[in-house]
Amino acid sequence: MTTTPVPTTMFAAVYQPGNERLVLEKNYPIRELEDNEILMKVAACGVCHSDVELLTGVTLDTRTYAMGHESSGYPVKVGSKVDSNAVHIGELYSILPLDSCTHGVNGGPALFNMLGIGRDGAYADYVIVTADMLVPVPKNVSPEVAAVATDAGVTTYHAVKFAAEVKKGDKVLIFGIGGLGHLALQYAKHFGATVYACDFKPEARQLALDLGAVEAFDLIEMSNKTAAGFTVDTTIDFVASNQTFTLAMAALRGNDVNFPSKPKCLMVGVSAENLVFNTLDIITTGVQILGSTGGEQDDLAAVLDLFAQGAIRAEIHTEPLENINGAIDELRSFRVTGRKVVIPHPATD
Repeated sequence: MTTTPVPTTMFAAVYQPGNERLVLEKNYPIRELEDNEILMKVAACGVCHSDVELLTGVTLDTRTYAMGHESSGYPVKVGSKVDSNAVHIGELYSILPLDSCTHGVNGGPALFNMLGIGRDGAYADYVIVTADMLVPVPKNVSPEVAAVATDAGVTTYHAVKFAAEVKKGDKVLIFGIGGLGHLALQYAKHFGATVYACDFKPEARQLALDLGAVEAFDLIEMSNKTAAGFTVDTTIDFVASNQTFTLAMAALRGNDVNFPSKPKCLMVGVSAENLVFNTLDIITTGVQILGSTGGEQDDLAAVLDLFAQGAIRAEIHTEPLENINGAIDELRSFRVTGRKVVIPHPATD
């Protein structure tokens, strides 16, 4: 079932191994749908720091594909086995980057075979998905916010609620008030925590304060603060550098926890740095070092509901898809506060 003719090619920003910039292709092929697949007209796609890491060679990927994994869009064509009562042509959906059966390739992790990382994604006019990747978007949530909800929104929600188990009365310190960190800060407050922030950018620290952080520190201030005895129950790190990890551990030590209380150091950010810790330090302080990524359909539905209620807001800056390399350069040079979102070409008749 299709409401308008679907082209066979599209505009797409394509990853090519060894190229630190995406290649803009005007006639990238749109493959035929499998019976269980859906062709989506992309409405918006968020620009993620993992894209920067991919383009700098961290994953050493040898495949060629359209990038972009944080998206929203409208179904325009469905395969013969797709339940037409569950997926409605022309309605707005948030698109999870992983389906329920994504698996790795050649022994690699499944995350390197998801939408926009390993297979064609949403830095394009169209993207192909399955029904288990879609969540309907509430009427008062914009396509840009619906896109950001699928990765930045879900990843931080899952990290704060389930991995860190943040609750009322907790003291939480967040490193990196960027596309993910500014949402994590709001979730932590929503769940009743007292929240502190650390970021080297003045505008990011101001955003943290505007969103309800009690205090916001630069790296030197944070170091002085921990040296003076400042402690928290949980740290959530969206930077993942040796410096932030060291500061996080300093803030988690010496907080007079009574076992089995466990201070948590949660790593969510991606970097190429190897982080070092001492096992005796971990055992004697009780600090848990955890990781968290992604979420499921139920998480995405909860996130969209919080956006719809106005309980959480996303700081979004839009660009046309043609400017994707400029948007990635801004992210690479830490000039983005909040989340960049690219908008593809409008649909053509």
